[in-house]
Amino acid sequence: MIKKFYAISIFSIFSVFAATLCGCSKKEKETVNLEIWTDETNKNVITERLEEFKKIHEDEAVFNFTIIEESSKSCLNIMEASPAYTPDVFVYTSGQFKQLYTQGYISEITYEKDSVIADHGGPDSAIIKAVTINDKLYAYPELNSNGYFMYYNKKYFKTEDLSSLERMIEVAASHGKKITMDLHNGWYLYSFFKGAGLDVSINEEGNANRCNWNATNTKYKGVDIARTISKIAQMPGFKSYPDSNFIELIKNPNSGIIAGINGAWNANNVRLVWGDDYDASKLPTFKLNGDNIQMHSFAGYKLVSVNSKTKHPQWAQKVAHWITNEESQVAIFKNTGECPSNLKAASHDEIKASPALTALASQSKFAHVQFTASSLWTPTKMLGIMLTEGLSPEIDLQSQLDQTVAAIQMPE
Repeated sequence: MIKKFYAISIFSIFSVFAATLCGCSKKEKETVNLEIWTDETNKNVITERLEEFKKIHEDEAVFNFTIIEESSKSCLNIMEASPAYTPDVFVYTSGQFKQLYTQGYISEITYEKDSVIADHGGPDSAIIKAVTINDKLYAYPELNSNGYFMYYNKKYFKTEDLSSLERMIEVAASHGKKITMDLHNGWYLYSFFKGAGLDVSINEEGNANRCNWNATNTKYKGVDIARTISKIAQMPGFKSYPDSNFIELIKNPNSGIIAGINGAWNANNVRLVWGDDYDASKLPTFKLNGDNIQMHSFAGYKLVSVNSKTKHPQWAQKVAHWITNEESQVAIFKNTGECPSNLKAASHDEIKASPALTALASQSKFAHVQFTASSLWTPTKMLGIMLTEGLSPEIDLQSQLDQTVAAIQMPE
């Protein structure tokens, strides 16, 4: 009887152990619901990449991704306007980084941190510095293309024409054509003011701009720069249009646009319109008080961060890393022509041969990472409208610039 009981006991133990194993194998997988914001132009690419992510991790979790089209330029404004409507993972332009950080919207990046830093040039690279605070990383870099340069149609311009804005405008006028640039936009007006040594940037608190576009004691005064911009705007071969209209303008032969200042996000579209005549160069110089002044530019990056309030921080970081890795950045380049920030992605032969990215690289020595508060935009738009309409003799331009700068520096 003792032996029989012992045998039954051993059998029972093994039965319980086997049942336990079966129970483990049938354990329900975690359900991960994530809302992801991306630019409209890259929604299809990101969707495809996320489907691949699901397959790779299908044994670990069930993923429900909601992919929302939101402009990377408007991310902060949308989140501020609707605090309850916030994504888990979102793309935005680097100019919003400091405010997103100071307002507590973004969380520290730890997943694959070291490899991300290495793949973007190390801790001293500009893009890593731009998303690092107190040695902590707060974003995955996605693109190094939120800057601008000169697109042009090779049919009309010689290489020597490209060095001077006024010369390009004269060439365009000689053909009954025009060059365009959005002068109703502080992002582009910056080219003239910064080129001449005046600046705008955000303060340390991240809630207000510092600006001296109204300077009177500098080599080039603010009013001198403003008058030069207005003079350019009145030239027969120039027309200011919103940068968002650029592709429609070059598609329309009646617009007469044969060159224009715009960004790498439109590279593939420009190539499709102009074909073999498509090319690009760094920004030209402009004349100011008899001197040739190199136009500067804002530089910027597209970044992807994880919301500090996400319910799935680990998976959100894995997703953010996946949609910004080397393969994803190459896929985005093929879709839009935008420049990868990942050095391995940027080294692909197809990418290195891009005219837009060559122009962006040439412009980089005259480009500055944009960190500004949103109070820059409305005052500079009004300034640009005034300058493009022409300056009447009765306008007190210094007073107008003083008012513009006061509004630009208004705390948010």
